[in-house]
Amino acid sequence: MTANTQFKTLVREWLKAKKPMVAPSTHAAFTLIAENHLVPQFGRMKIASISEADVQSYILNLHEGGRLDGKGGVGVKTIHDIILVFRLAMEHAYKLRIIPLLNWSLIEYPKPDTPHQVSALSQDQERELIQRLYLVMNRRSAGILLALFTGLRIGELCALQMKDIDLTAKTLTVGKTIQRIYDAKSGKTRLHIGPPKTATSERTIPLPSMLAIPLGKFITDNPDHYFLTGKGKPTEPRTYRQFFARFLKKHGLAKMRFHEVRHTFAVRAMEIPEFDIKSLSEILGHKNVSFTLNVYGRANLQQKTRCMNLLNDLL
Repeated sequence: MTANTQFKTLVREWLKAKKPMVAPSTHAAFTLIAENHLVPQFGRMKIASISEADVQSYILNLHEGGRLDGKGGVGVKTIHDIILVFRLAMEHAYKLRIIPLLNWSLIEYPKPDTPHQVSALSQDQERELIQRLYLVMNRRSAGILLALFTGLRIGELCALQMKDIDLTAKTLTVGKTIQRIYDAKSGKTRLHIGPPKTATSERTIPLPSMLAIPLGKFITDNPDHYFLTGKGKPTEPRTYRQFFARFLKKHGLAKMRFHEVRHTFAVRAMEIPEFDIKSLSEILGHKNVSFTLNVYGRANLQQKTRCMNLLNDLL
């Protein structure tokens, strides 16, 4: 490559070099961003000619009308994800001493419209969901209950096999996840089973004693059977999300995303004084305690009210 190399050549060469260094899902996400966003914008530009002004202009265009379906702008987080891939590709050329490094301190991002807030069930909503799960207990509804009391991600739940559940020791081992990723060669998606998203996501979770009976009904003798299917073939997250949505609708429960089940587990744990943040962080598979606090540290109104009422004892 030279300074006159087109950006599309650079980013594709960088993706090849990056492939052994990252998880398949991460590489697939990088590839999608590159082909869907960056190549159409910068593809034919010579890499040495791309300036900070070009990047800044592109960020504004993304914010105002960058959605692929033409229905407005993309969110600030997505903009950061897109520009991260661009920056890594350009820094690859810099490391090869082909181009100078762009001055990223000159680049500005739009301010998020609203602060991110974790959406979780209230205690009443959670109790209603648990009651419905026990009334209609089957293998798939038991999966919802399991996620509600362990904080499993949906990909981790779908990848869970019988050998990962030890009802004697009352533990659950998370060692893999399932997700559908983009295959650049075929231009299609494929189901991928591999390690969780980070090293800290590989973990052992103690199971609450109350889960032993409902889970025990669905354990098979084959250690390679998947818990949600009871067979050697797993269900994929998209299919399980559809089941979850149908379950909520059928039983008149509030509509929500499956990830809110994980949020609900974390919020309930935060509300229990004896449940320390370090244990919660490790159970969730977070990289550190700071990350857990940043995500779940904003207490809900109910928790704030309990805290403020503690001041009554001063009177």
